[in-house]
Amino acid sequence: MKLYIVLFFIFAAVIGFINLIKRYRLFQSFHDFAFEYRNKFVEFANKYSNSFDRYSRTGDFDYELYTWLTKNVNRIQANLGHIGVMNYVAPFQMYQVKNYQIIINTLPKFREGKISDFDINACDDSLLRYIGSVEDTLGKIKKKIKNPFIWFKEGFQEIFNLPFYLLNWFGVLSDSALAKVTRNAFYKLATGIGALVTFASGVVTIIQGKEQTIEMIRKLWGHKW
Repeated sequence: MKLYIVLFFIFAAVIGFINLIKRYRLFQSFHDFAFEYRNKFVEFANKYSNSFDRYSRTGDFDYELYTWLTKNVNRIQANLGHIGVMNYVAPFQMYQVKNYQIIINTLPKFREGKISDFDINACDDSLLRYIGSVEDTLGKIKKKIKNPFIWFKEGFQEIFNLPFYLLNWFGVLSDSALAKVTRNAFYKLATGIGALVTFASGVVTIIQGKEQTIEMIRKLWGHKW
């Protein structure tokens, strides 16, 4: 009995640790891509702005950089999420465009000669905010990686999520439904409590033995089984 509990603890902790490492690497890739995108955007925008002629409405247009930025714009816009969206009011206009995707809508303005400093700054600000947000997330994940108790909690949640993963794999549960269930705050709280109870019960069982653990649970619930 004790051996099985120890093996379960090790198994859950290993799964949790691997999950945290994978999450860290994923967000690190988000960070690296956003950092590269911003550097190329700033380089492109500076070349264009520094040589911009207000009469001809043209500037030094780096087609190589523009092509790279355009090819990757859907990816960066998706990564930005709500950070990359705003309610936009065009210069000298009275109307407002809601849910305006900043990066996607700004790039073509360079080609059209309709770019403004506001557009460029809005892109740069959104990219900087996103990079800062990802760096904050990386810091939080790094702290979790150093905590073995968090390994167990993360691993327990993954094991608890297994039925939902199987339903998703068989097509019964859609990807969006799976994400909605596993990211639900109440569900996370429930699995967190379950992990804590399981860990505490396992430790007591290892230390005191099976019979003592059952007796302790009986007393806690006030039942006579």
